[in-house]
Amino acid sequence: MTSELEYFRLAMDFIENSKKVKSLDALSAAFQKANRQLGFEHYACVSSVEFGSMPEGAVFLADYPADWSNYYLEEHYGKSNRVLQVSLKEHMPFNWDSSGAIFDVQADAGKSGADPAKPAGLFYGITVPVHVVGAFPGAVNVIGQNQEFSPAAEHSVHLMSVYLHDAALRLAKKEKCEMRPLVRLTPRERECLQWVAAGKTDWEISGIVSIAERTVHNHIESAKAKLEVKSRVQAVVKAFLSNLIY
Repeated sequence: MTSELEYFRLAMDFIENSKKVKSLDALSAAFQKANRQLGFEHYACVSSVEFGSMPEGAVFLADYPADWSNYYLEEHYGKSNRVLQVSLKEHMPFNWDSSGAIFDVQADAGKSGADPAKPAGLFYGITVPVHVVGAFPGAVNVIGQNQEFSPAAEHSVHLMSVYLHDAALRLAKKEKCEMRPLVRLTPRERECLQWVAAGKTDWEISGIVSIAERTVHNHIESAKAKLEVKSRVQAVVKAFLSNLIY
């Protein structure tokens, strides 16, 4: 059983790493490693902004299951996400059970007969609201399948999340200034990814940009290959972080 001292050491190790890493990818990997050692499986560090039009100064780092990420985008879930709504009003960390801030997928499940969060492994979470003067309000969510986490683990998450968000802001600004795209997307590939970020399907995009649905699909698949990712959600996120779409 992990001791309180061990949890504190994990948090301190991450905090030191967060000050040294040189890229958002390295920061994400360092946080996810510590996050899993604390007993959680997934995380997200996000600014509370419209995801389809990420402004300068916003951050989005995440390691979520692909199924849940697809659902989140396709159902425009960010507009009704109860956790993000609560985080805008709170200043202290809260867990989803005690605050009543559980994702609203239970209500959706009653309509559709399926709860997309459960197959994805999103059973229990802790949210750390982050409110920094001069920055967009944000939140860090850590998620797992087990509700039996010690208070020491939750305190460690709180400490780590503050430094994660601060480092993400710093590195996002640095990478934005460097303006070094990893790949070259065609104007049509960027346009299609932009509409994917807004939650549009291939069929909807085809109507918006007046090209065949199959052509839309091919543009998105080409962008995925260039970005070296497996899902369209990963393509959107990587394109945002690489300054390829906004």
